[in-house]
Amino acid sequence: MRIYPVIMCGGAGTRLWPVSVQAHPKQFHRLVTDKTVFQDTVLRLKGEDFAPPVIISNQRYAGLVREQLAEIGVEPGAVILEPMARNTAAVAAVAARHIAEQDPDGLALLLPSDHFIGQPDVFVSAVTEAARMAKSGHITTFGIKPDRPETGFGYIQRGEAIDGALYTVTEFKEKPSAETAMKYIADPAFSWNAGIFLFPASVMIDELETHAPDILDAASAALEAATHPDGNILLDPECFMAVRSTSVDYAVMEQTSKAAIYAPLDCQWNDIGTWGMIGAIRKQDSANPPVSIDAEGCTVLSDADHMVALVGVQDLCVVVDGGRILVASKDRTQDVGKVVSALRDSGRDDLL
Repeated sequence: MRIYPVIMCGGAGTRLWPVSVQAHPKQFHRLVTDKTVFQDTVLRLKGEDFAPPVIISNQRYAGLVREQLAEIGVEPGAVILEPMARNTAAVAAVAARHIAEQDPDGLALLLPSDHFIGQPDVFVSAVTEAARMAKSGHITTFGIKPDRPETGFGYIQRGEAIDGALYTVTEFKEKPSAETAMKYIADPAFSWNAGIFLFPASVMIDELETHAPDILDAASAALEAATHPDGNILLDPECFMAVRSTSVDYAVMEQTSKAAIYAPLDCQWNDIGTWGMIGAIRKQDSANPPVSIDAEGCTVLSDADHMVALVGVQDLCVVVDGGRILVASKDRTQDVGKVVSALRDSGRDDLL
């Protein structure tokens, strides 16, 4: 039974403005290592247990996907293009249908392209162990061991043991308050929800048929009516527009009796959702290192055309890219998305 990585790379990453913009979002940038985040995701899922990856992206990024795969010498199993965003339930439906057609016994590993994993060997070992247990028909999510009372992530509460590190799911929890997050991290039954799922394609189809048949039908129609420009699979726009937009968590995981969680997984996972997070794990210097005089705890990323000098400041994130400049306190980098909203409201789409 082969594992088919299904890599989702259609998001915009607004909290990483000004580097992450609509034409070139965060997953296609070298934010942490000497490869892009998308490339790192693809490369950690190679080996005899894995089939060539299935990439699902927005059609506007088709060229970027192909270019970055070529840079690392990877030939994908398929590149499936969405004409518009319809959230992860639609992606799961399309992926399950596509894989079931290629391999009726295939397992899908559905995961974002814009996360960092500092211990890829630990992650891959967890996936292969969970794959052994997935054959019994579970839809498995991976619970990350929390190391802080994070309010920006959802949590999952595990229940009874199934086998090894695999447990039933008691409940999915929304992003908590600070007080609730403190309670969660004190209880080993709670893990961060990383949005990574492993499932037999046939089981996901059955569960969508039971719990969200409208999503399965519309997504299947979009795949069946797809065109094939430049070797890609472009989902039919009219059919895909009709897909209800919701997450696979809401559509399936919170409804099904087949949900399971592999937890706790401690693989140095980070969703690199803010500049503060990137500053904590970044492994390469800025293209143009700053001049720093009596400055402490600052993260600076500047393109080659601009020099940043810091004097007597603390705990700032300074990001310069393409004539756009961000200066933010490290404890406010969650709010960078508000800059994007403000620019959009003022009609400055040229900066987005």
